[in-house]
Amino acid sequence: MGFDRIITQIITSTKYLVHPHIVGTILENVQFQEITPVVLLEAKIVQESTEKLVPQLNLFQRIDDVYKEGFSNSVVLTGPPEELAIGQSTLVAQNFSAVYTSSALDLPPGPYFLHGSNIHQAWRLYPDYLDAFIFGVLPENALQPQRSVPRGSIQGDDGMWKEIAVPSRLYSRPSPERPLAGTRLCLKDIFHLNGTKTTMMSRAYTELYLAQEESASYAQKLIEKGAIILGKTKMTQFASSDEPTDQWIDFHCPTNPRGDEYQSPSGSSSGAAAALAGYSWLDASVGGDSAGSIRAPATCNGLFSIRPSIESTSMDGIVVNSPHFDVVGLFGRSLSDLYHLASHSLDLSDNATTFPSKIIYPLDFFPHSNPHHQAMVDEFVGILESFLGVKRVEISLAERWEQCPPLEANGKPLKQYLAKSAFWSMCYDYYHGFDDFRSKYQATFGKRPFEGPVLNYRWGVGKDVTLDEYNEYRQELEVFRRWFDENIFSKDPHTMSEAIMIMPYGSANPKYRDVANELFPIS
Repeated sequence: MGFDRIITQIITSTKYLVHPHIVGTILENVQFQEITPVVLLEAKIVQESTEKLVPQLNLFQRIDDVYKEGFSNSVVLTGPPEELAIGQSTLVAQNFSAVYTSSALDLPPGPYFLHGSNIHQAWRLYPDYLDAFIFGVLPENALQPQRSVPRGSIQGDDGMWKEIAVPSRLYSRPSPERPLAGTRLCLKDIFHLNGTKTTMMSRAYTELYLAQEESASYAQKLIEKGAIILGKTKMTQFASSDEPTDQWIDFHCPTNPRGDEYQSPSGSSSGAAAALAGYSWLDASVGGDSAGSIRAPATCNGLFSIRPSIESTSMDGIVVNSPHFDVVGLFGRSLSDLYHLASHSLDLSDNATTFPSKIIYPLDFFPHSNPHHQAMVDEFVGILESFLGVKRVEISLAERWEQCPPLEANGKPLKQYLAKSAFWSMCYDYYHGFDDFRSKYQATFGKRPFEGPVLNYRWGVGKDVTLDEYNEYRQELEVFRRWFDENIFSKDPHTMSEAIMIMPYGSANPKYRDVANELFPIS
Protein backbone atom coordinates (compact mmCIF):
# COMPACT_ATOMS: atom_id res chain seq x y z
CA MET A 1 0.00 0.00 0.00
CA GLY A 2 1.36 3.44 -0.94
CA PHE A 3 0.28 7.06 -1.13
CA ASP A 4 -0.59 6.57 -4.80
CA ARG A 5 -3.37 4.20 -3.70
CA ILE A 6 -5.29 5.38 -0.66
CA ILE A 7 -7.68 2.80 0.82
CA THR A 8 -10.83 3.83 2.66
CA GLN A 9 -13.14 1.78 4.86
CA ILE A 10 -16.65 2.20 6.30
CA ILE A 11 -17.15 1.15 9.93
CA THR A 12 -20.57 1.64 11.57
CA SER A 13 -21.49 4.29 8.96
CA THR A 14 -18.24 6.21 9.53
CA LYS A 15 -15.67 6.60 6.76
CA TYR A 16 -11.97 6.01 7.43
CA LEU A 17 -8.66 6.25 5.63
CA VAL A 18 -6.11 3.50 6.10
CA HIS A 19 -2.84 5.39 6.54
CA PRO A 20 -0.33 3.87 4.08
CA HIS A 21 2.60 3.94 6.51
CA ILE A 22 3.19 0.60 8.27
CA VAL A 23 3.57 1.30 11.99
CA GLY A 24 4.01 -2.31 13.15
CA THR A 25 3.33 -5.97 12.42
CA ILE A 26 1.59 -8.85 14.15
CA LEU A 27 3.45 -12.01 15.09
CA GLU A 28 0.91 -14.31 13.44
CA ASN A 29 1.49 -15.28 9.80
CA VAL A 30 -1.88 -14.54 8.19
CA GLN A 31 -2.70 -15.36 4.59
CA PHE A 32 -5.61 -12.99 3.97
CA GLN A 33 -5.08 -9.48 2.55
CA GLU A 34 -8.39 -7.91 3.52
CA ILE A 35 -8.44 -4.71 5.55
CA THR A 36 -9.51 -5.56 9.10
CA PRO A 37 -10.36 -3.01 11.81
CA VAL A 38 -8.75 -3.88 15.15
CA VAL A 39 -8.31 -2.35 18.56
CA LEU A 40 -4.77 -2.45 19.95
CA LEU A 41 -4.52 -3.06 23.69
CA GLU A 42 -1.78 -3.69 26.19
CA ALA A 43 -1.80 -7.35 27.16
CA LYS A 44 -1.50 -6.57 30.87
CA ILE A 45 -5.06 -5.19 30.83
CA VAL A 46 -6.46 -8.66 30.14
CA GLN A 47 -3.60 -10.76 31.52
CA GLU A 48 -5.63 -12.15 34.41
CA SER A 49 -9.24 -11.28 33.52
CA THR A 50 -11.34 -9.08 31.25
CA GLU A 51 -12.59 -6.94 34.13
CA LYS A 52 -10.67 -3.86 32.90
CA LEU A 53 -11.46 -4.42 29.23
CA VAL A 54 -14.95 -2.93 29.01
CA PRO A 55 -14.07 0.26 30.97
CA GLN A 56 -11.02 0.67 28.72
CA LEU A 57 -13.09 0.43 25.51
CA ASN A 58 -15.76 2.72 26.94
CA LEU A 59 -13.05 5.28 27.72
CA PHE A 60 -11.80 5.09 24.13
CA GLN A 61 -15.26 5.78 22.80
CA ARG A 62 -15.82 8.65 25.22
CA ILE A 63 -12.63 10.60 24.54
CA ASP A 64 -11.90 9.75 20.91
CA ASP A 65 -14.01 10.63 17.86
CA VAL A 66 -12.08 8.17 15.67
CA TYR A 67 -12.63 5.03 17.73
CA LYS A 68 -15.94 3.22 17.17
CA GLU A 69 -17.31 0.00 18.58
CA GLY A 70 -16.67 -1.75 15.25
CA PHE A 71 -12.92 -1.74 15.94
CA SER A 72 -13.31 -3.96 19.02
CA ASN A 73 -14.42 -7.11 17.19
CA SER A 74 -10.77 -8.02 16.68
CA VAL A 75 -7.91 -7.32 19.07
CA VAL A 76 -4.13 -6.87 18.76
CA LEU A 77 -2.29 -7.32 22.05
CA THR A 78 1.13 -5.82 22.73
CA GLY A 79 3.53 -6.61 25.54
CA PRO A 80 6.21 -9.04 26.73
CA PRO A 81 5.86 -12.65 25.42
CA GLU A 82 4.63 -14.03 28.75
CA GLU A 83 1.86 -11.42 28.99
CA LEU A 84 0.88 -11.94 25.35
CA ALA A 85 0.32 -15.66 25.83
CA ILE A 86 -1.91 -15.23 28.90
CA GLY A 87 -3.80 -12.28 27.44
CA GLN A 88 -4.44 -14.03 24.14
CA SER A 89 -5.86 -17.14 25.79
CA THR A 90 -8.05 -14.95 28.03
CA LEU A 91 -9.57 -13.08 25.08
CA VAL A 92 -10.00 -16.15 22.88
CA ALA A 93 -12.26 -17.56 25.58
CA GLN A 94 -14.40 -14.40 25.29
CA ASN A 95 -15.41 -15.16 21.67
CA PHE A 96 -13.66 -12.23 19.96
CA SER A 97 -13.58 -12.58 16.17
CA ALA A 98 -9.79 -12.71 16.23
CA VAL A 99 -6.99 -12.05 18.70
CA TYR A 100 -3.52 -11.21 17.40
CA THR A 101 -0.26 -10.34 19.13
CA SER A 102 2.51 -7.85 18.37
CA SER A 103 5.88 -6.96 19.83
CA ALA A 104 5.42 -3.27 18.82
CA LEU A 105 5.61 -2.03 22.42
CA ASP A 106 5.79 1.65 21.44
CA LEU A 107 2.41 1.73 19.71
CA PRO A 108 -0.27 3.44 21.83
CA PRO A 109 -3.56 1.63 22.37
CA GLY A 110 -6.44 2.61 20.08
CA PRO A 111 -8.04 1.91 16.70
CA TYR A 112 -5.95 0.50 13.85
CA PHE A 113 -6.29 -1.47 10.65
CA LEU A 114 -4.63 -4.75 9.72
CA HIS A 115 -3.61 -5.24 6.09
CA GLY A 116 -2.24 -8.73 6.03
CA SER A 117 0.22 -8.82 8.90
CA ASN A 118 0.86 -5.06 8.79
CA ILE A 119 -0.60 -2.57 11.27
CA HIS A 120 -1.78 0.83 9.97
CA GLN A 121 -3.21 3.85 11.75
CA ALA A 122 -6.91 4.66 11.33
CA TRP A 123 -7.67 8.24 10.22
CA ARG A 124 -11.29 9.35 10.19
CA LEU A 125 -12.49 11.30 7.15
CA TYR A 126 -14.55 14.44 7.75
CA PRO A 127 -16.24 16.37 4.91
CA ASP A 128 -15.07 19.95 4.44
CA TYR A 129 -18.61 21.20 3.84
CA LEU A 130 -17.62 24.77 4.76
CA ASP A 131 -15.14 24.71 1.84
CA ALA A 132 -12.47 26.05 4.18
CA PHE A 133 -9.52 23.90 3.05
CA ILE A 134 -7.48 24.08 -0.14
CA PHE A 135 -6.29 20.54 0.54
CA GLY A 136 -5.76 18.16 3.41
CA VAL A 137 -2.42 16.52 4.16
CA LEU A 138 -1.09 13.25 5.51
CA PRO A 139 2.36 12.76 7.03
CA GLU A 140 4.48 10.32 5.01
CA ASN A 141 5.69 8.78 8.27
CA ALA A 142 2.81 8.56 10.73
CA LEU A 143 5.19 8.27 13.69
CA GLN A 144 7.71 10.94 12.63
CA PRO A 145 5.70 13.51 10.63
CA GLN A 146 8.42 15.60 8.99
CA ARG A 147 7.14 15.52 5.41
CA SER A 148 3.52 15.76 4.27
CA VAL A 149 1.63 14.51 1.25
CA PRO A 150 -1.23 16.70 -0.05
CA ARG A 151 -4.53 14.88 -0.37
CA GLY A 152 -6.70 17.42 -2.20
CA SER A 153 -8.39 14.79 -4.36
CA ILE A 154 -10.18 12.90 -1.59
CA GLN A 155 -13.87 13.46 -2.26
CA GLY A 156 -16.88 12.52 -0.20
CA ASP A 157 -19.35 9.95 -1.43
CA ASP A 158 -21.61 12.71 -2.76
CA GLY A 159 -18.73 14.16 -4.79
CA MET A 160 -19.33 17.60 -3.31
CA TRP A 161 -16.69 18.21 -0.68
CA LYS A 162 -13.09 17.34 0.01
CA GLU A 163 -12.58 15.09 2.99
CA ILE A 164 -9.99 15.86 5.66
CA ALA A 165 -8.27 12.94 7.38
CA VAL A 166 -7.98 13.07 11.18
CA PRO A 167 -5.95 10.66 13.37
CA SER A 168 -7.11 9.12 16.61
CA ARG A 169 -6.60 11.22 19.72
CA LEU A 170 -5.37 8.06 21.43
CA TYR A 171 -2.16 8.09 19.39
CA SER A 172 -0.78 11.18 21.16
CA ARG A 173 0.01 11.93 24.77
CA PRO A 174 1.19 15.43 25.79
CA SER A 175 4.46 15.65 27.69
CA PRO A 176 6.72 18.49 28.86
CA GLU A 177 8.78 18.03 25.69
CA ARG A 178 5.68 17.75 23.44
CA PRO A 179 2.99 19.91 25.08
CA LEU A 180 0.97 20.18 21.84
CA ALA A 181 0.91 16.42 21.23
CA GLY A 182 -2.32 15.47 19.48
CA THR A 183 -3.42 19.07 18.87
CA ARG A 184 -5.16 19.06 15.49
CA LEU A 185 -4.68 22.27 13.57
CA CYS A 186 -4.68 23.79 10.11
CA LEU A 187 -2.41 26.36 8.45
CA LYS A 188 -3.29 29.30 6.26
CA ASP A 189 -1.65 28.67 2.90
CA ILE A 190 1.11 31.21 3.37
CA PHE A 191 3.16 28.72 5.44
CA HIS A 192 5.59 26.46 3.62
CA LEU A 193 4.99 22.82 4.55
CA ASN A 194 7.53 20.19 3.54
CA GLY A 195 6.17 18.10 0.66
CA THR A 196 3.38 20.48 -0.40
CA LYS A 197 3.03 23.55 -2.56
CA THR A 198 2.33 26.96 -1.10
CA THR A 199 -0.47 28.26 -3.33
CA MET A 200 -1.23 31.73 -1.94
CA MET A 201 -4.68 31.10 -3.50
CA SER A 202 -3.05 32.05 -6.81
CA ARG A 203 -2.88 29.78 -9.85
CA ALA A 204 0.11 31.75 -11.11
CA TYR A 205 1.97 31.34 -7.80
CA THR A 206 1.12 27.63 -7.70
CA GLU A 207 2.23 27.24 -11.31
CA LEU A 208 5.62 28.89 -10.77
CA TYR A 209 6.90 27.27 -7.58
CA LEU A 210 7.57 23.60 -6.84
CA ALA A 211 6.58 21.72 -3.70
CA GLN A 212 8.50 22.90 -0.66
CA GLU A 213 11.42 20.89 0.68
CA GLU A 214 11.36 22.53 4.11
CA SER A 215 8.59 23.66 6.42
CA ALA A 216 8.33 27.19 7.74
CA SER A 217 10.18 27.57 11.04
CA TYR A 218 6.92 28.11 12.92
CA ALA A 219 5.25 25.10 11.29
CA GLN A 220 8.28 22.97 12.16
CA LYS A 221 8.10 24.17 15.75
CA LEU A 222 4.46 23.09 15.94
CA ILE A 223 5.33 19.65 14.56
CA GLU A 224 8.23 19.19 16.98
CA LYS A 225 5.95 20.06 19.89
CA GLY A 226 3.53 17.35 18.75
CA ALA A 227 0.85 19.26 16.83
CA ILE A 228 -0.81 17.48 13.91
CA ILE A 229 -1.22 19.60 10.78
CA LEU A 230 -4.33 18.44 8.92
CA GLY A 231 -4.21 20.74 5.90
CA LYS A 232 -3.90 24.16 4.29
CA THR A 233 -6.80 26.61 4.47
CA LYS A 234 -8.12 29.18 2.04
CA MET A 235 -7.62 32.89 1.95
CA THR A 236 -10.61 35.00 0.93
CA GLN A 237 -10.62 35.99 -2.73
CA PHE A 238 -12.47 39.02 -3.98
CA ALA A 239 -14.16 40.19 -7.15
CA SER A 240 -15.06 43.77 -7.93
CA SER A 241 -18.68 44.75 -8.28
CA ASP A 242 -19.85 46.33 -11.52
CA GLU A 243 -19.43 49.87 -10.28
CA PRO A 244 -17.98 51.85 -8.69
CA THR A 245 -14.62 50.12 -9.09
CA ASP A 246 -13.57 50.67 -5.48
CA GLN A 247 -16.26 48.40 -4.07
CA TRP A 248 -15.64 44.74 -3.38
CA ILE A 249 -17.65 41.62 -2.70
CA ASP A 250 -16.41 38.33 -1.29
CA PHE A 251 -15.86 35.62 -3.87
CA HIS A 252 -14.91 31.96 -3.48
CA CYS A 253 -14.69 32.40 0.26
CA PRO A 254 -15.38 29.73 2.88
CA THR A 255 -18.78 29.52 4.55
CA ASN A 256 -19.10 31.34 7.85
CA PRO A 257 -20.76 28.68 10.07
CA ARG A 258 -22.43 31.23 12.35
CA GLY A 259 -26.00 32.48 12.02
CA ASP A 260 -27.67 31.69 8.70
CA GLU A 261 -24.31 30.64 7.15
CA TYR A 262 -24.49 33.41 4.54
CA GLN A 263 -22.52 35.99 6.51
CA SER A 264 -19.07 37.03 5.29
CA PRO A 265 -16.22 35.05 6.90
CA SER A 266 -14.04 38.12 6.29
CA GLY A 267 -10.40 37.88 5.22
CA SER A 268 -7.83 36.87 4.63
CA SER A 269 -7.36 34.04 7.16
CA SER A 270 -11.01 33.24 6.59
CA GLY A 271 -10.51 29.55 5.89
CA ALA A 272 -8.60 29.00 9.13
CA ALA A 273 -11.29 30.85 11.10
CA ALA A 274 -14.30 29.20 9.44
CA ALA A 275 -12.79 25.74 9.90
CA LEU A 276 -12.18 26.20 13.63
CA ALA A 277 -15.56 27.84 14.18
CA GLY A 278 -17.43 25.07 12.34
CA TYR A 279 -15.52 21.82 12.92
CA SER A 280 -15.49 20.31 16.41
CA TRP A 281 -12.79 17.86 15.31
CA LEU A 282 -10.32 20.73 14.85
CA ASP A 283 -8.51 22.09 17.94
CA ALA A 284 -6.78 25.26 16.69
CA SER A 285 -5.92 27.13 13.53
CA VAL A 286 -3.06 29.32 12.42
CA GLY A 287 -3.06 32.26 10.03
CA GLY A 288 -1.21 35.49 9.50
CA ASP A 289 -2.10 39.13 10.05
CA SER A 290 -0.89 42.32 8.44
CA ALA A 291 -3.98 44.52 8.15
CA GLY A 292 -6.60 42.58 10.09
CA SER A 293 -6.37 39.11 8.57
CA ILE A 294 -6.65 37.46 11.99
CA ARG A 295 -8.72 40.03 13.88
CA ALA A 296 -11.46 40.39 11.28
CA PRO A 297 -12.15 36.64 10.74
CA ALA A 298 -12.14 36.09 14.51
CA THR A 299 -14.76 38.80 14.89
CA CYS A 300 -16.96 37.44 12.10
CA ASN A 301 -16.65 33.76 13.03
CA GLY A 302 -16.99 34.13 16.81
CA LEU A 303 -13.48 33.11 17.83
CA PHE A 304 -10.73 34.34 20.13
CA SER A 305 -7.56 35.41 18.36
CA ILE A 306 -4.20 36.98 19.01
CA ARG A 307 -2.08 39.14 16.75
CA PRO A 308 1.19 39.00 18.68
CA SER A 309 4.00 41.51 18.55
CA ILE A 310 6.47 41.63 15.69
CA GLU A 311 9.32 39.14 16.25
CA SER A 312 7.18 36.96 18.50
CA THR A 313 8.18 34.08 16.24
CA SER A 314 10.31 33.46 13.19
CA MET A 315 8.75 34.38 9.84
CA ASP A 316 11.18 32.18 7.90
CA GLY A 317 9.31 30.06 5.36
CA ILE A 318 6.19 32.24 5.45
CA VAL A 319 5.16 34.26 2.40
CA VAL A 320 5.19 37.79 3.79
CA ASN A 321 3.20 40.73 2.42
CA SER A 322 5.00 43.29 4.55
CA PRO A 323 8.02 42.72 6.81
CA HIS A 324 6.86 45.67 8.93
CA PHE A 325 3.27 44.53 9.48
CA ASP A 326 3.05 40.74 9.04
CA VAL A 327 2.95 38.41 12.04
CA VAL A 328 1.79 34.87 12.72
CA GLY A 329 -1.77 34.91 14.09
CA LEU A 330 -3.60 32.30 16.16
CA PHE A 331 -7.26 31.35 16.61
CA GLY A 332 -8.87 29.54 19.54
CA ARG A 333 -12.42 28.66 20.54
CA SER A 334 -11.67 29.73 24.09
CA LEU A 335 -9.10 31.91 25.81
CA SER A 336 -7.62 28.83 27.49
CA ASP A 337 -7.20 27.09 24.12
CA LEU A 338 -5.61 30.22 22.67
CA TYR A 339 -3.27 30.61 25.65
CA HIS A 340 -2.22 26.97 25.43
CA LEU A 341 -1.21 27.28 21.77
CA ALA A 342 0.38 30.72 22.12
CA SER A 343 2.37 29.93 25.26
CA HIS A 344 3.89 26.81 23.71
CA SER A 345 4.63 28.15 20.23
CA LEU A 346 5.35 31.89 20.38
CA ASP A 347 8.49 33.53 21.71
CA LEU A 348 6.83 35.39 24.57
CA SER A 349 8.48 37.20 27.43
CA ASP A 350 7.94 35.63 30.84
CA ASN A 351 9.28 38.61 32.79
CA ALA A 352 5.86 40.00 33.73
CA THR A 353 5.06 39.68 37.43
CA THR A 354 1.75 41.57 37.59
CA PHE A 355 -1.10 42.84 35.42
CA PRO A 356 -1.25 46.28 33.76
CA SER A 357 -2.54 49.02 36.05
CA LYS A 358 -4.49 51.14 33.55
CA ILE A 359 -7.33 50.71 31.07
CA ILE A 360 -7.17 53.28 28.27
CA TYR A 361 -10.56 54.01 26.69
CA PRO A 362 -10.00 56.15 23.53
CA LEU A 363 -12.92 58.49 22.83
CA ASP A 364 -11.68 58.76 19.23
CA PHE A 365 -13.33 55.35 18.63
CA PHE A 366 -16.15 55.22 21.19
CA PRO A 367 -19.06 55.16 21.60
CA HIS A 368 -19.69 52.71 18.81
CA SER A 369 -22.31 53.63 16.19
CA ASN A 370 -24.11 50.34 16.86
CA PRO A 371 -25.73 50.51 20.34
CA HIS A 372 -25.81 46.71 20.66
CA HIS A 373 -22.09 46.55 19.90
CA GLN A 374 -21.44 49.34 22.40
CA ALA A 375 -23.37 47.45 25.06
CA MET A 376 -21.08 44.46 24.61
CA VAL A 377 -18.03 46.73 24.85
CA ASP A 378 -19.34 48.26 28.07
CA GLU A 379 -19.98 44.84 29.56
CA PHE A 380 -16.49 43.66 28.66
CA VAL A 381 -14.81 46.80 30.02
CA GLY A 382 -16.80 46.48 33.26
CA ILE A 383 -15.54 42.91 33.73
CA LEU A 384 -11.98 44.01 32.99
CA GLU A 385 -12.27 46.89 35.49
CA SER A 386 -13.47 44.51 38.16
CA PHE A 387 -10.69 42.02 37.44
CA LEU A 388 -7.88 44.61 37.50
CA GLY A 389 -9.40 46.71 40.28
CA VAL A 390 -9.12 49.94 38.29
CA LYS A 391 -11.43 52.26 36.34
CA ARG A 392 -11.04 53.09 32.69
CA VAL A 393 -9.23 56.27 31.73
CA GLU A 394 -11.12 58.07 28.99
CA ILE A 395 -8.82 59.93 26.65
CA SER A 396 -8.86 61.49 23.20
CA LEU A 397 -5.69 60.71 21.27
CA ALA A 398 -6.36 63.60 18.90
CA GLU A 399 -6.74 66.08 21.76
CA ARG A 400 -3.65 64.75 23.51
CA TRP A 401 -1.73 65.17 20.23
CA GLU A 402 -2.86 68.80 20.03
CA GLN A 403 -1.69 69.42 23.60
CA CYS A 404 1.82 68.06 23.04
CA PRO A 405 2.48 67.48 19.33
CA PRO A 406 5.86 66.20 18.17
CA LEU A 407 7.98 68.76 16.37
CA GLU A 408 8.16 66.55 13.28
CA ALA A 409 4.38 66.90 12.74
CA ASN A 410 4.79 70.61 11.86
CA GLY A 411 1.46 71.45 13.44
CA LYS A 412 -0.60 68.85 11.54
CA PRO A 413 -3.50 67.22 13.43
CA LEU A 414 -3.02 63.54 14.23
CA LYS A 415 -5.46 62.25 11.61
CA GLN A 416 -3.91 64.38 8.90
CA TYR A 417 -0.36 63.50 9.87
CA LEU A 418 -1.05 59.75 9.69
CA ALA A 419 -3.46 59.90 6.73
CA LYS A 420 -1.30 57.70 4.48
CA SER A 421 1.43 56.44 6.77
CA ALA A 422 0.26 52.92 7.56
CA PHE A 423 -1.87 51.82 4.61
CA TRP A 424 0.21 53.35 1.82
CA SER A 425 3.52 52.11 3.22
CA MET A 426 1.97 48.66 3.66
CA CYS A 427 0.78 48.70 0.02
CA TYR A 428 4.32 49.58 -1.06
CA ASP A 429 5.53 46.48 0.77
CA TYR A 430 2.69 44.42 -0.75
CA TYR A 431 3.73 45.40 -4.27
CA HIS A 432 7.52 45.26 -4.03
CA GLY A 433 7.51 42.17 -1.86
CA PHE A 434 6.38 40.27 -4.96
CA ASP A 435 8.83 41.85 -7.44
CA ASP A 436 10.78 38.59 -7.60
CA PHE A 437 7.60 36.56 -8.19
CA ARG A 438 6.47 38.79 -11.04
CA SER A 439 9.85 38.84 -12.75
CA LYS A 440 10.33 35.06 -12.45
CA TYR A 441 6.84 34.39 -13.75
CA GLN A 442 7.39 36.73 -16.71
CA ALA A 443 10.71 35.07 -17.51
CA THR A 444 9.30 31.55 -17.20
CA PHE A 445 5.97 31.91 -19.00
CA GLY A 446 6.44 35.03 -21.12
CA LYS A 447 3.46 36.82 -19.60
CA ARG A 448 2.51 38.71 -16.48
CA PRO A 449 0.77 36.78 -13.69
CA PHE A 450 -2.94 37.39 -13.17
CA GLU A 451 -3.21 39.76 -10.24
CA GLY A 452 -6.93 39.92 -9.48
CA PRO A 453 -8.93 42.89 -8.17
CA VAL A 454 -7.54 42.97 -4.64
CA LEU A 455 -3.95 42.65 -5.78
CA ASN A 456 -4.61 45.20 -8.49
CA TYR A 457 -6.00 47.51 -5.83
CA ARG A 458 -3.25 47.12 -3.23
CA TRP A 459 -0.49 46.65 -5.77
CA GLY A 460 -1.90 49.59 -7.72
CA VAL A 461 -1.56 51.79 -4.66
CA GLY A 462 1.82 50.32 -3.79
CA LYS A 463 3.49 50.71 -7.16
CA ASP A 464 2.48 54.38 -7.28
CA VAL A 465 4.24 55.10 -3.98
CA THR A 466 7.80 56.29 -4.54
CA LEU A 467 10.69 55.15 -2.38
CA ASP A 468 11.03 58.67 -0.93
CA GLU A 469 7.31 58.69 -0.03
CA TYR A 470 7.63 55.23 1.47
CA ASN A 471 10.53 56.31 3.68
CA GLU A 472 8.55 59.39 4.70
CA TYR A 473 5.55 57.25 5.71
CA ARG A 474 7.77 54.90 7.69
CA GLN A 475 9.30 57.87 9.48
CA GLU A 476 5.84 59.22 10.34
CA LEU A 477 4.96 55.89 11.93
CA GLU A 478 8.16 55.93 13.96
CA VAL A 479 7.40 59.48 15.16
CA PHE A 480 3.93 58.35 16.22
CA ARG A 481 5.34 55.35 18.09
CA ARG A 482 7.73 57.52 20.10
CA TRP A 483 4.99 60.04 20.84
CA PHE A 484 2.61 57.27 21.91
CA ASP A 485 5.18 55.72 24.27
CA GLU A 486 5.84 59.09 25.88
CA ASN A 487 2.26 60.38 26.13
CA ILE A 488 -0.24 57.47 26.22
CA PHE A 489 1.43 54.44 27.75
CA SER A 490 4.71 52.59 27.45
CA LYS A 491 6.48 49.38 28.31
CA ASP A 492 6.89 48.40 31.93
CA PRO A 493 9.43 45.93 33.37
CA HIS A 494 6.85 44.36 35.70
CA THR A 495 3.75 44.27 33.48
CA MET A 496 5.33 44.33 29.98
CA SER A 497 2.86 47.15 29.23
CA GLU A 498 1.57 49.55 31.84
CA ALA A 499 -1.89 49.75 30.29
CA ILE A 500 -4.48 47.95 28.16
CA MET A 501 -6.13 49.96 25.41
CA ILE A 502 -9.66 49.02 24.37
CA MET A 503 -10.20 49.19 20.61
CA PRO A 504 -13.28 48.39 18.51
CA TYR A 505 -13.06 46.02 15.60
CA GLY A 506 -15.75 45.70 12.96
CA SER A 507 -19.43 45.97 13.67
CA ALA A 508 -22.08 43.72 15.16
CA ASN A 509 -24.30 44.36 12.15
CA PRO A 510 -24.98 41.46 9.75
CA LYS A 511 -22.70 41.47 6.72
CA TYR A 512 -23.78 39.21 3.90
CA ARG A 513 -21.03 37.72 1.78
CA ASP A 514 -22.69 38.62 -1.54
CA VAL A 515 -23.37 42.27 -0.69
CA ALA A 516 -20.80 44.88 -1.67
CA ASN A 517 -18.75 46.42 1.11
CA GLU A 518 -18.91 50.11 1.87
CA LEU A 519 -16.89 52.44 -0.34
CA PHE A 520 -13.17 52.30 0.34
CA PRO A 521 -11.56 55.50 -0.98
CA ILE A 522 -8.00 55.17 -2.23
CA SER A 523 -7.01 58.83 -2.04
